Amino acid sequence: MNKGFAFNNYAVSGPLFDDDSVARELELVAGETKSMNWESPTGELFSLHLPHTVYPPREDTSFLAKNLLKLGPGKRRRCLEIGIGSGVLSLFCHRQGWEVSACDVNPLAVACAKQFLESNHAAGVKVREGGIGPKNDGKLEQWSPNDNYELIFWNMPYMRVDSNEQAHLGPFEEAALIDTSNTSLISLTLLNIKNLSLLKKTGLVMLTVGEQYDENELINLCAKYGFAGRVVDKLIFGDGEQLRILAVWHPFSRYPLVHKDVVRSTNLELLHNDWPVGSSLAAQHQTDGYGRYNRLWANAAQLVACSWKIKLPEKLTPATTQIVLGFLVKQSFESVQRTPKTNIVLKWPNDLIVLTPEKSGKVSGVLLESVSNGENTTTVAGIGINISEGEKPAQHDFFIGYADWFSDQLTPSYMKAQLHCRMASVFESRVDLPSMNFGSIKKSAFRAIKDGFMASNNLNYRNRTMTFRRLNDDGTISLADSDEKEVIIDEGESLQWSFERL
Repeated sequence: MNKGFAFNNYAVSGPLFDDDSVARELELVAGETKSMNWESPTGELFSLHLPHTVYPPREDTSFLAKNLLKLGPGKRRRCLEIGIGSGVLSLFCHRQGWEVSACDVNPLAVACAKQFLESNHAAGVKVREGGIGPKNDGKLEQWSPNDNYELIFWNMPYMRVDSNEQAHLGPFEEAALIDTSNTSLISLTLLNIKNLSLLKKTGLVMLTVGEQYDENELINLCAKYGFAGRVVDKLIFGDGEQLRILAVWHPFSRYPLVHKDVVRSTNLELLHNDWPVGSSLAAQHQTDGYGRYNRLWANAAQLVACSWKIKLPEKLTPATTQIVLGFLVKQSFESVQRTPKTNIVLKWPNDLIVLTPEKSGKVSGVLLESVSNGENTTTVAGIGINISEGEKPAQHDFFIGYADWFSDQLTPSYMKAQLHCRMASVFESRVDLPSMNFGSIKKSAFRAIKDGFMASNNLNYRNRTMTFRRLNDDGTISLADSDEKEVIIDEGESLQWSFERL
């Protein structure tokens, strides 16, 4: 498997290795092959004879195979392995009933994998030379002639070098561990999958990912290209380094976001009608939109009004779920280039405040509602965002802000797409994926709430000036007055804030 070695300036994503590395590579190509065995997660033992330049099965190979096994029988569905290397993963998927295609930019890996597959009665696996890079190595018709796939997987490079001046490993077997890309190889992969329409609507991508990104950054990368993403497994090596499996998919593919011109309320529509879990609704105008405490939502000239029917997470209280929802909106704002000297603040529990040198105001709110009918509970998450003011400003009893203060890239269509991807990343249920563990995103959301308190220059509760102490695990907050008397608050109605303009 090639994981970063550059044949030329166009084949893959990184810089060239130096002359000494190339000389060493050629020397090893002429050397003897090495023999080894690999045991699959099902207990089957495979014997291999590999040139030194072909990436051998290692711990990361078995880690990815274990997660591929969790997907169940292939049932003749089509899958694509990028970077076939020795061929063991393609053979493993073939054994599980997948119709396998594979590619690799290393011609020796292609030849080696073909021989290995033929000797194991899997000549039907199609192996082609080429693959993904800034400029695809070979035309798509060469390395991936099928239109799209139910499964795409890649045991990607997961180690990074600090600079291009560092000595690179010459042999493919070692260089396969290193991502030498000048830009994110994950980004390049997702961009190609999107632009080449490689993934079926119900399909799944599985990638090995190193430690260079945290889970929230991975969700950001997926949303950038219109995908949902979730870390579904972790492997910790003996030295403490972590390798993770990133699952990527089209968000809520069974229930695409429904758009209507006018509704009474997107939340009410989903709560009181027979919409399945995973459904979502967006409206250009709400005649009876509302927020917390049944306050009427003031319709801006341009707005985002969306609701999603979700299953309330067992690991989160409703209060912490609202905080996470607010954080997803904040992430969507921060995914674009902001106007200079502006900021977006997550105000407890789930309001977004946009701050500029001249003005500030509430730009977004979140409303989580549940309705029970016997043992069945329906939960809907509603998000409202004021995009632009227009000629007739919306009237309300508090200062209203607008997304275009923060960035003119925050159009209604962009925000809806971003939120749809992020909602699916966190809340969507799929039979082929474990649920979100919520640890990382909850930690980040709580940090954003704390930053919101730090951004406030005055905090008043029932006519007393208060100091923020902590955000509790259940989503409540602890404040202290001037006498150090502590009070726990579970709702923000009596809490008054003020923010300094930037």
